[in-house]
Amino acid sequence: MKNKIKIVYMALLAIMVWVALIIQFYISTEKYLSQGRTFGGAIVQLLSYFTIENNILVALALTALLLWPASKLGRFFSKPSVLGAITMYITIVCLVYQLVLRGQHTQYGWFRFCDEILHSISPPMFILFWLLFIPKANLSWAKAINWLLFPLLYCFYILIRGAISNYYPYSFIDGTKLTYPQITINCFFLLLAFLSLGLLFVGITKIGQKR
Repeated sequence: MKNKIKIVYMALLAIMVWVALIIQFYISTEKYLSQGRTFGGAIVQLLSYFTIENNILVALALTALLLWPASKLGRFFSKPSVLGAITMYITIVCLVYQLVLRGQHTQYGWFRFCDEILHSISPPMFILFWLLFIPKANLSWAKAINWLLFPLLYCFYILIRGAISNYYPYSFIDGTKLTYPQITINCFFLLLAFLSLGLLFVGITKIGQKR
C-alpha cells in the first residue's frame, strides 16, 4: 500500500512540475522574443534561474525513479546523497523566494501559476517525498560541504555571465545595482544557509538510519 501511495505521489508531483516548467518556458520565451531577443538567448536566460534548474532536477529525478529505475540515470538519482542534495537546493529555492523575492514583484495569470508551483508547492512536496518515502542512509557530515559545490559554481556562473551580458537573475547578486563586496557578502550568507540546511538534512538521515 505504501509503495502504491509513493508511486502516485511521485507521478503527481513529476507531472505538476513538468507542466509548470513547460508553461513557464513557453510564456517566458514568447515574452523574450517579443522584446527582440533570440530563441537561444531566451532559453539560456531561463536556464540561468536557480529555481528553473532545480525544478528540472526534481522533475527529472522523479521521472527517472519512476520510469527508468535500473538505468544509469535512475541509479544516479536513487543515491541518498543526490536526493539529499536536491532536497537541500529546492528548500533554498522556496526559502529565498518567500523571504526575499516574493515582495519584489507581482505576477499575474500563467506567470503567477508557474511561480507558485515552482516556488511554493514543488519544494515542500519534494521535501515531504524525501522525508516519507526515501530510506535514510548514514551520510557523512562532509556531504553538507560537498553539496556546496553546485551553488558555488552557480554564483560564479551568474557573476561571469552578468559581467558579459549585464543580466543578473536575482536582485541580491545584481552587479548593476550592488558592488562586488556587497555581492560577495550576500553569496557568503547564502552559502552559509546552504551549509546549515545541508547539516540539518545529513542529521535527519543519521536519525532516520538509526531508527
